[in-house]
Amino acid sequence: MKIKREDTYDFVVCGGGMSGFAAAVSAARKGLSVALVERTGCLGGTATSAGVNHLLGGRKINEETNEHIRVVGGLFDELTDYLIERGEAIEPNSIDLSFNAFGWYPRMASGVAFDELALKIALDEFCQNSGVRVYFNTMVTDVEMDGRKIQSVIAYNKDGFIRLRAKAFCDCTGDGDICSMSGNEMLKGREEDGCMTPCSLEMHVENIDTKELVTYQNENQSPKLVEIIERLKQEGIWKFPYEIFVAIRMMKEDVFMVNTIRQIMVDGTSEESVSKAIAAGRKENVELFEIMKEHFPGFKNAKIRRVFDYIGVRETRRLVGQYVVTVDDAMSGKKYDDCVAATTYNFDLPDPLKPSYDPMMGDAKRPNATRKHVVIRIPYRSLLPKETDNLILAGRCISAEREVLGAIRVMGPCMMMGQVAGTAAAMSVKTSNFNQVNVQELQQELWNDGVLDPDQLPFE
Repeated sequence: MKIKREDTYDFVVCGGGMSGFAAAVSAARKGLSVALVERTGCLGGTATSAGVNHLLGGRKINEETNEHIRVVGGLFDELTDYLIERGEAIEPNSIDLSFNAFGWYPRMASGVAFDELALKIALDEFCQNSGVRVYFNTMVTDVEMDGRKIQSVIAYNKDGFIRLRAKAFCDCTGDGDICSMSGNEMLKGREEDGCMTPCSLEMHVENIDTKELVTYQNENQSPKLVEIIERLKQEGIWKFPYEIFVAIRMMKEDVFMVNTIRQIMVDGTSEESVSKAIAAGRKENVELFEIMKEHFPGFKNAKIRRVFDYIGVRETRRLVGQYVVTVDDAMSGKKYDDCVAATTYNFDLPDPLKPSYDPMMGDAKRPNATRKHVVIRIPYRSLLPKETDNLILAGRCISAEREVLGAIRVMGPCMMMGQVAGTAAAMSVKTSNFNQVNVQELQQELWNDGVLDPDQLPFE
């Protein structure tokens, strides 16, 4: 391996999804020189490359007032307010909850629907304005260690192999790639068999009769069309391993994101598994689309707008870090002295082999079976590996029991964790040790920057 060049920064963030974006911009705004390494040609991760054009987990509905309350703050609110003001995203509190094409249940309208290209451009501009150096189409291939610290990461792009040196590093890969490469303990999938929750290759469709679809859903109290699917199963038409239909309106009234297919036995850390899943997902979406056109209300004249090339992966590796957030912690609303972030999102991690069933939620006919809406707090320690002093994690690969990932993995809390990571990097750069950050000072810095203190949220 021949290194073509060597670049040096204060802070290198690996992974340009919503958590990596927030980590990089937060650190750069604090005065650090920052590199953001992204394997695709745009920032935003699943929100852009995989077609999930809803920023979830940044608002939560107050069921007494039907107001969508801000629960993350900081960069999440800054970004979404910027898009909303420009007409490039939809303000949740402007949605008519009696006729809600953005997710049927009132709480589902809390996601911020956005224009995909507008978000990509906004993320670029935020990075440019803060001085972040973005490396697009660049894959991290290895890390170079010196004792308990990463000295550099090796990345590959059209220039060849490059070495990126830094004082501190952040793993926002979603899969915990950097943490795994640096020798930290990771878990993958459920304990009994290693299986992971299903993946989904997203499809966008257009020319939908939104009034016909939503009227049917409301009149039949059937947001996921389960009775139609049951009939199609009995007739031998519906042969998929899932029993629910999930379609959510986008920015344009007649355009919907179809988040229906659930691809089982996919390993998001395996090239072969992902390659096969992408090819199978394209074919399956077309098969589903033909059924939608013939049998689902509102889809008679529908057209496929796009089937995405980047598969949505909900679960792979997770860190065994300095603190593991447990299901008991989450369900009890446990508080921590070092709490720096939180999620108020639903538990949403379907069974690996039964895609329409979620152990924490119930099945299609009883979707709220055991779920409790609580503030799930995230301690600073859960972002820190045990073996590497100058590495911090943000996103769905943090240290938590797997069921908790269902609430942590969406964009709002991921951006919140990213802002924590970037802010902590600025405080640790002198020592290159995230363990030596004064957590009380970190908390105060975050709250001063508009991040919302989880202990002040009005949901408990």
